[in-house]
Amino acid sequence: MTLDQLKSLQAIVEGGSLRAAAQNLHRTQPTISVAIKNLEDELGLKIFDREHYRNKLTPEGKALYEHAKLVLNQAQSFKNLAKQLATGEEQQVGIAFTSAIPVAPIISTIRQCKSEFPRTRLEVYSENGTGPLGLLENGQASLLIIPWLKNIEELESMHFMDLHFKSVIAADSPLLQQYDEVPREIMKRHHQVIISGRKSSTATYGVLEGGDQWRVNDFQTKKEIIMQGMGWGSLPEHLIKDELEQGLLAPLKVEGTPAPQSVEFRIARLRSDPAGPVAERLWQLFRQGDH
Repeated sequence: MTLDQLKSLQAIVEGGSLRAAAQNLHRTQPTISVAIKNLEDELGLKIFDREHYRNKLTPEGKALYEHAKLVLNQAQSFKNLAKQLATGEEQQVGIAFTSAIPVAPIISTIRQCKSEFPRTRLEVYSENGTGPLGLLENGQASLLIIPWLKNIEELESMHFMDLHFKSVIAADSPLLQQYDEVPREIMKRHHQVIISGRKSSTATYGVLEGGDQWRVNDFQTKKEIIMQGMGWGSLPEHLIKDELEQGLLAPLKVEGTPAPQSVEFRIARLRSDPAGPVAERLWQLFRQGDH
């Protein structure tokens, strides 16, 4: 049994006739007919019922045809993979980013890269805080977008965007009526909602030490808890722009806490890990992008 025989079988079924199959495969009709006859002899069964004007699959032929399609698809995938490996393109490239940042510019850049390298699978991970570093360590991600709070020598990085955070509380909170700046001891009795990563080592920032806390693992849940009047916390401004304008959330000042901060996010990769052509192109696209 050969791939050419399976291709002949597929071409006859999908073309509807020997003539169409011969045209599609650029072969003569006798060549196609002999290929099918040899396949039938090798398998010891009839694939086509030739008593009709058009070649009609026997029940056994129908079953073989379905499997033939699977084999031919796998063979094509094998060829595509070999071609990809020969050109040096990676089979997959992972990118991990901190869930706080806007997703649209990231996906736009990934889309551009995918259009240029359609055979490479791009895997996208959203993590909390510095969580993407773990995906870099275990080889799942080649590129990261993380808050840059200190230099990490083993990483090469470039600026991606500055993200502004604001401490907020539900706009109908009595605290806003009683205080322009809430005393720390008063605030400690109100739940601060904190993003906590899957790793116990994931850092949290702006935490009011000694206060009550809610820990969640995504910003949408954090925002909803605050909007429901069940806590307070710091959120990226782009996530709460509408709620602030609609009067559902309000800025909160707490005694002794820093003013709303701007955090730099950077794209990073390991200096010691040579980038393949797809990962390198993705890096260049992010460098060229307007974020």
